[in-house]
Amino acid sequence: MGGCSETHCRLGERLVVVGRSGHFSRRQVGRFHRGADAEAPYHGFIDKPVNGRWHIYPEMAAAGLWTTASDLARFAIGIQQSLAGESNPVISQSMSRQMLTDQGESDGLGVFLQGTGEALRFVHNGRDEGFDAVMMAYASRGQGAVILINANDDTGALARVLEAIAHEYHWRDFH
Repeated sequence: MGGCSETHCRLGERLVVVGRSGHFSRRQVGRFHRGADAEAPYHGFIDKPVNGRWHIYPEMAAAGLWTTASDLARFAIGIQQSLAGESNPVISQSMSRQMLTDQGESDGLGVFLQGTGEALRFVHNGRDEGFDAVMMAYASRGQGAVILINANDDTGALARVLEAIAHEYHWRDFH
């Protein structure tokens, strides 16, 4: 690991996930240890449970973050605050600017970009077997939303929920 004494998972968890929020996100294979009552059932496509309750992916970097909507929202807020010049010990203002700079084809660093100027939004969708997710946040407005569902849904439900939030909060440039 080039002189690093910690594994990717442990370093990421210590510096980024647990060290920052102390909440329930984990970069590990396995499940949250919050008790069986707190676990949601995991479904592939609507009404079809995932065999074994959840799928564990071998590629930790791409599919290894087990998170909550609250922790993902904290991540988005951290980028917004860092971009605004507020203190952020994990992501510097310079790095936030780079993340939200179009690298080509509306791709930022780790996020996708929509809109321009005051309407600039950073977005990331996700799907693992049994889960769908979307995070969308305005870069400079302090607004955004995170939606996680415990199903793979091809009906467009996440987009409709996001559109309803945009309508309720008068995000006129959201489309």
